[in-house]
Amino acid sequence: MKLLIKTLLFTFLCLNSLKAQVALSYYPFQSIVGLSSNSERILWVDGRLETNTFFSNVNMELNAMVNIRRASYYNLYSGVGVNVNPFYAAEDLAFNNGYLLHFGLRFKPWQKHPNLQVGFELSPYFNTNFDGGVLRSLLGFSYNFSPKDK
Repeated sequence: MKLLIKTLLFTFLCLNSLKAQVALSYYPFQSIVGLSSNSERILWVDGRLETNTFFSNVNMELNAMVNIRRASYYNLYSGVGVNVNPFYAAEDLAFNNGYLLHFGLRFKPWQKHPNLQVGFELSPYFNTNFDGGVLRSLLGFSYNFSPKDK
C-alpha cells in the first residue's frame, strides 16, 4: 500500500509539473488506477490498470469516452472499452478478455478545486464470447491536470 501511495504521489507531482492535460484516477475499492486524456473535453480516452494482483493476472483496459452532459459541478459520460491481459500472450492464452460499456458521473463537489472530482461509474463487462459477464460499479477519485488559464 505504501508503494502505491508513493507511486501515485510521484505521478501526481510529475504530471502537475508538466502541466499536461491528463487525469489521474484511483478507484480504491476495486484497486484500479486510471490515466486518461482531458476528461473535460467532449471526447477522451482512458487507460486503466488493475492493481493489487499477481503480475500474470494484471488486466488493462483501453476505453473511448464521450461526455454526454458537462456542467460546472459534474460531467455525465458514456463509452466503450476493451479489457486485455498482455501476460496471457506469453502463456498462449487469449489476449482479449472482453468488452465494456461505461456509464459514469464525475462530480465536482469543491467549487474552488474543480479539478478534484469524485467518480461513480457502472460498467457492464462482457467476455469475448458474450456468453457471460458482470455489472461492475466503480467509486473513486480523479484529478485533472490542466494548464492554468492566463
